[in-house]
Amino acid sequence: MPSQTDIAEALGLTRQRVSILVKKGMPIDSVEAATAWRQAQEDARLRKAPIAPAQLDDGSLADTILEHRSLVTRARGVWLGAMDAGDPNQGKYQSAYNSSLRSLISLEEEQERRLILAKDYISSREAGEAMRELAATMVNRLDKLALDAAEGCNPENPAKAVKVLEAWVRRVKAELSQDEEA
Repeated sequence: MPSQTDIAEALGLTRQRVSILVKKGMPIDSVEAATAWRQAQEDARLRKAPIAPAQLDDGSLADTILEHRSLVTRARGVWLGAMDAGDPNQGKYQSAYNSSLRSLISLEEEQERRLILAKDYISSREAGEAMRELAATMVNRLDKLALDAAEGCNPENPAKAVKVLEAWVRRVKAELSQDEEA
């Protein structure tokens, strides 16, 4: 039968790590048995691992989020119960709750990212530029309003209409400037 040091060397682990694994149930009667046990542990861990968001379609992502919300609630309940009971493992329960909450937040962020990508959207920088261009176009149109509309407003005295329309444009610009400052 090999020693724990022999198994540690064969598996590329430290002797201390092998001791920990032996306490968790790893056999040490042979290197092959130890290797098989570690592989079985890894396979079980992978089966229990949450599905990576990239592997989820939008429907199963929403289902996973709903399931995870209930898991977070349960983990929080266990942690709070352990705190109330003075359980010495309450730190572990808090860590499990925190980890589960981080996973939920990550899943929700992935869902939000997908929702954004599924829609046509523009960045805030592009939206700002578009609004500035639109505002500039409107101001230019307001500036031309008096000359373009004066004759239609007062065919006998277009100059009088120009003065009235220019006053109106100044007032509108002032009101828009006040709204912008507020």
